[in-house]
Amino acid sequence: MSEEQRTRFGRFCEESDEGQLAGSFLMDQSARRRAMAATGARNRLGWAIQLGTVRYLGTFLDNPEQVPAVVVHYVAEQLGLQAGDLAGYGAMEHRWDHQEQIRTAYGYTKFEFDQWFRGVIEIRAKGATG
Repeated sequence: MSEEQRTRFGRFCEESDEGQLAGSFLMDQSARRRAMAATGARNRLGWAIQLGTVRYLGTFLDNPEQVPAVVVHYVAEQLGLQAGDLAGYGAMEHRWDHQEQIRTAYGYTKFEFDQWFRGVIEIRAKGATG
């Protein structure tokens, strides 16, 4: 990755437009059903935000509340919730359970340090021989 790509990875760097919102944060019937299975408005909205975030960024945020307001409003409206319902979700332990639920339901893989380290070694080995 270039320095710019590393700086931008896992962050919302610009305001999302309608196409980007629809591409990653539009909740189909299955996603809405899964989100609404969470207990309480905060968890429902948080779950849905995390699903959209991993679709959009390719990773989860440590604090899911760090998404742009336009994203929160877009998702909240789909679920019939208020944007303010997300308050405090980033401090809740449920966010980790929700990440695991999303990984299981949608086939996302947790990228561990040893996988990263193995990839770095392979790249360096190829560079030394190529």
